[in-house]
Amino acid sequence: MDLAHVAICVADLDRALEFYGALGFEESHRFTLDGVENVYVGKPGSDSALQLRYDPDRTTPVAPSRADTDHVAFTVDDVEATFQTALDAGGAAVLEPTEIEPAGAYAAFVEDPEGYTLELYRGL
Repeated sequence: MDLAHVAICVADLDRALEFYGALGFEESHRFTLDGVENVYVGKPGSDSALQLRYDPDRTTPVAPSRADTDHVAFTVDDVEATFQTALDAGGAAVLEPTEIEPAGAYAAFVEDPEGYTLELYRGL
């Protein structure tokens, strides 16, 4: 069994596409179902994706909470460079690049423009 995708709700689809595009994600496909736009983005050649769900008729704010969804993790070749790219693209620092020895990882955490926390990591 492999992870296919993670779906997150976004309040501004263009802003989300710009942010994830800056991190090297490309749109693979999209569809609209019951008025909700669903756009899949991922790294070229990867079978996994991030599904961005945009509902223009949503009446409640998108309010990610680490109490419910702690983070979405992505492997990267260069933690520092990707962290800086995320900041430059509108992300906010949660934890600067650091070694997390018990996890066997070197990682940084950043919030995307919607407030979802992303882990950018590579193994030690």
